[in-house]
Amino acid sequence: MTDARRQGGGSRLEALLARPLLLPPSAFLTFSLRRLARAHPEAFARLGEYGQRLYLIAPTDLPLAFCLRPAGADGEIRLVVAKDAPQAAVRVRGPLLDLLQLFDGTLDADAAFFSRRIQVEGDTSAVVALHNALEAADLTLADLVGAPKPTRDFVNRGLAWTTQRWRSA
Repeated sequence: MTDARRQGGGSRLEALLARPLLLPPSAFLTFSLRRLARAHPEAFARLGEYGQRLYLIAPTDLPLAFCLRPAGADGEIRLVVAKDAPQAAVRVRGPLLDLLQLFDGTLDADAAFFSRRIQVEGDTSAVVALHNALEAADLTLADLVGAPKPTRDFVNRGLAWTTQRWRSA
């Protein structure tokens, strides 16, 4: 067997082994998304038909990608091995920190796009709809991780401190 063939087989084996490890964080993220949908139904309603689309959020600095279907109470987020990611209506790529800051509004989406910090492929109207829904909901990273209301300020400060340190590192 050639080295190239062995590497390909090893990569497939690694991907198969990684899948069960991705189930718990996928379940947690899906739970958080559905909790957000219950807390902010108006934001998900703004998505309209775009809520059923599959968005692939692909951090360029991780071997993983997030498959997001923001369908309100039926929405889901699945973590997948990036190279095995499914086809999606939209693919958003960029460093994880930038993607997180886009989510909570601390990074200007237009500036990130035009400076090429993030790349968007596919249905741009779906991306605009998702951006507008996120902006209208005024969500934070604490919302993303499903932090209980009494702890959100503390969690947001901790996450802001962490992302600031990460950015400067």
